[in-house]
Amino acid sequence: MARNQEKAQSMLYRFREAQSIESGQKQTNTRRPYLASSVDNLDEAEKWRRSVISQISQAASKIHDLSLPDTQIRDLNDEINKLLRTKAHWEKRILELGGPDHKRTGAKLLDDQGVAVGGARGYRYFGRAKDLPDVKEMLGRRRKQAARRGDGRAALLARIDAAYYG
Repeated sequence: MARNQEKAQSMLYRFREAQSIESGQKQTNTRRPYLASSVDNLDEAEKWRRSVISQISQAASKIHDLSLPDTQIRDLNDEINKLLRTKAHWEKRILELGGPDHKRTGAKLLDDQGVAVGGARGYRYFGRAKDLPDVKEMLGRRRKQAARRGDGRAALLARIDAAYYG
């Protein structure tokens, strides 16, 4: 039996590939445009947004792997954050093209306990990245500062009295 590489180089294989592309059964391998603003078709923009979401999903499931070293966990977390920014660009472009507002209707990012994933100025930590020593320390400091300031819904509601409502 021929190897896959040999099959891919055969004339019959290339002919069948060209036929399937022409008939619309198979699409060519196109790369996602670097700028979302370069796409002028709503369906294509939706397609690229779905592609980015699947990449986020793959990276998010990979970051939970226990055998990964800290450096790879940091790299995966950086990649996920970059993909989230890319997804936001596509959502903005879809809105410009007259599509639905995915930011309003989309699901919120939640961690294992069902709490919204937080981070510094839009940077978020996923999976095992939250367990890294420096990240744990930083998130612990933030929680202490928030508790000391009395931030949160409960603290705001505690300060409201009858005079507020009139």
